[in-house]
Amino acid sequence: GKLVIDWLWRECTVPLVLSRGYHLPAFVDDETLVFTVSYSGNTEETLNMLAEALRVGAPTITVTSGGAMGNMAMDNGLPLISLPGGYRPRAAISHQFFSLATAMHELDLVGTSWGEVPEALSILEAIRDEVSMDVPTDENLAKKVALRLLGKIPLVYGSSLLEGVAYRLGSQLNENSKVPSGSGSFPEAFHNAVLGSEWHSEALGTLALLLLRDSGDDEGVKRKIERFKGLFTPRVGDIIELEARGSGRLARILSLVYFGDYVSTYLGLLYGHDPSSNLSIDKLKQI
Repeated sequence: GKLVIDWLWRECTVPLVLSRGYHLPAFVDDETLVFTVSYSGNTEETLNMLAEALRVGAPTITVTSGGAMGNMAMDNGLPLISLPGGYRPRAAISHQFFSLATAMHELDLVGTSWGEVPEALSILEAIRDEVSMDVPTDENLAKKVALRLLGKIPLVYGSSLLEGVAYRLGSQLNENSKVPSGSGSFPEAFHNAVLGSEWHSEALGTLALLLLRDSGDDEGVKRKIERFKGLFTPRVGDIIELEARGSGRLARILSLVYFGDYVSTYLGLLYGHDPSSNLSIDKLKQI
């Protein structure tokens, strides 16, 4: 959802609000369109929000591969976008993203930005050919980045267009690589995260900053990112810059999402993990 919001931020004239908790915002009523998205269809928080949407009579579109949400949608006659089964939720990001985007396009919530889709898909195909498993490390940037992250704690930062991408990459490093990580955004990080460069501890050397760079950033933001980088450079273990590709907002978002997924997967393999495993998540679900 956040990736769609970031993509359409400068175009969509209808407010787009994301809720990751157990409750819908108080303003939701029978004139508010709600999308409930859960790949498994069994996400506790999303099921609770779907029940709230039904109670207030909000028109609701469900996006899921089945589960309890699929059953609720069918029982209540709700529009249901069915996702293919058999994936980990994090591996079904393309299905979820384009299901939402297509529905919004059909509802006239996506205007000229829809024309960015072909460029984005073309760039993703090019990235696949550059960083797939059979491409050797000395020619594979994703493998090289994973090697630089080995043994370090990554912190990911991106500007406003890439805020959702930074969050996604931080989460993928948690889920695929099984490492602690965090994420933030510019310009907000200029007002708080930058002070971390003053920490008088050798522990700073265990950090790796991943800076997601966008050619569309304002010149003022670009200058401050350079200064931000300079303040951390002498003290952290590494600073890695990843450039978004393409001219359209969608290509710039998805290029880094896709590349970051490869990086997190390769890092998990370097640590000897199965990137698709969910052991700790499964333990939490037992509560």
